[in-house]
Amino acid sequence: MVDNMNPNSQFHPYQPETSTPAIEKTPAGLSSILQRFGQNVDVKGSVEKARGYARANPGMVLGGLAAAVIGAGLMRGRRTT
Repeated sequence: MVDNMNPNSQFHPYQPETSTPAIEKTPAGLSSILQRFGQNVDVKGSVEKARGYARANPGMVLGGLAAAVIGAGLMRGRRTT
C-alpha cells in the first residue's frame, strides 16, 4: 500500500505520528510469554520436532489421538449423568 499523502513516512493518515511503528513493538506470542517467566523454549523447533515424529510414526500419533478422544468422551459421559 502506497501512502500518497506522506510518502516518506511509515505511518498512514489514520495512524498518529506519535504511535510506535510495528517493527519497534515488543513481540507477542507464546515464546515471548514464556520468556517473561524465564523459560527459553524454542517453540518453532518443538513444533518441527513433533511434526517430524508424526510423519515418521503416523499410526502411533493417530492411536494416541483416538485414545485421547475416547477418554474425553468417557469423562464427559460420566459428568452429564
